[in-house]
Amino acid sequence: MNRRRGGFTYVEVVVVLAILAVTGLVAYPPLRATLEKTRMESAVRELAALLKYAREKSMAEQETVAVVLRKQEGDLTIFNRRGQSIKYYRLYDKIAFTRLILDGFDVADNRTVVWFYPDGRSTGVAMVVRHESGRQLRLKTDILTGNTRIYAPGESGFDDEMFNP
Repeated sequence: MNRRRGGFTYVEVVVVLAILAVTGLVAYPPLRATLEKTRMESAVRELAALLKYAREKSMAEQETVAVVLRKQEGDLTIFNRRGQSIKYYRLYDKIAFTRLILDGFDVADNRTVVWFYPDGRSTGVAMVVRHESGRQLRLKTDILTGNTRIYAPGESGFDDEMFNP
């Protein structure tokens, strides 16, 4: 009498594991690209939020606030008028500032200072943030309102007077 026990044979388990491995190898690159894209978008949203925070802090405290962007270090620091650091943020290591424009002019220096004033205005800044994969996102802070906006690749409204003074 041949009774078969419940369960899977060794061959069945190996076949299922091989199918899972192939599926994982096929799915990994698109999943990784999606995760990198999400991480970059998150970092750019954080930059925009910090610029908005500086504007709101300036208006609430009725004092000028400085935001220092350092291109090579890939960081941003917000200072009050007494020179005290209020907030610090470092970019995700796979992204960098590739272009900074202040009041319509390209900034060649490593350090850029953006000023936010109590009436809501700011020194206009535009920046291009690039991921090592080549994907870029752009931010622009309006001179008159101090509002910051993120521009997706190809979206109109970024390449205007900020680049053509």
